[in-house]
Amino acid sequence: MAKGNYHPKRNCNIYAAYRGDDYIGGGTLDDIAALASVSRKTAQWCARPAALRRIEERNKAWSKGGR
Repeated sequence: MAKGNYHPKRNCNIYAAYRGDDYIGGGTLDDIAALASVSRKTAQWCARPAALRRIEERNKAWSKGGR
């Protein structure tokens, strides 16, 4: 570890971001958060299966006219 660098290296997975069917961009979670104007925690949460399930349920309800 370099002197003065107390933060361990973060995982450097590459993600792709979409808004609907439109491609926003790709990169690390920090890059995606900046592109989507959200916090890093929100970008992390959106990549989880629970978030994808909730979004899918919400879209089904909206398409049926519910809210």
